[in-house]
Amino acid sequence: MATETRPSSTLEPRERLLWAWQVFVVLVLLWLALNGLRYAIPGLVAALAGAGMAAYLATIAPRPIPPLRLASFALFFVVESMRGGLDVAYRALHPALPIEPQFCRFSLDLPRGQPRTLMVSALSLMPGTLSAELEGGGDTLVVHALTPGAMASVSLLQSRIRRLFALPDGAEAQGSGTAT
Repeated sequence: MATETRPSSTLEPRERLLWAWQVFVVLVLLWLALNGLRYAIPGLVAALAGAGMAAYLATIAPRPIPPLRLASFALFFVVESMRGGLDVAYRALHPALPIEPQFCRFSLDLPRGQPRTLMVSALSLMPGTLSAELEGGGDTLVVHALTPGAMASVSLLQSRIRRLFALPDGAEAQGSGTAT
């Protein structure tokens, strides 16, 4: 399914419904993660309002996300986020402060829209990395890395996002990172 930008009035009702459903599920899961079942009714109302607004404001057709791939990505993201938090805490509290901060450029090969937005947003919670800037019309991501090895998590995240959205793999699908 192509994801082209077009006037929001040209999206099909089915596409808007898919946007609403995807956003609703994410918001409900986020609410449950933060609050449990406490105040479930306000959470459902807020998720419904957010889903409606997302569907109304959408300018591109959504990419369908298979539920099992979403669960797999969510588990990967939670584990890597925890690992990233522990790694940064260790480095910050270590007496020798074992960091070599640098800015690296990473060539994005993900299509524009949901995959690229997820990449830029999720990267800041990966071990030792932070999205700093998009350059070159959004095709190059400037990453602040605590160590040279942290760039491996950027490539890993991009490959997991490719799998989540069922995007084809290939030699050009790996992206590259260079220090600056």
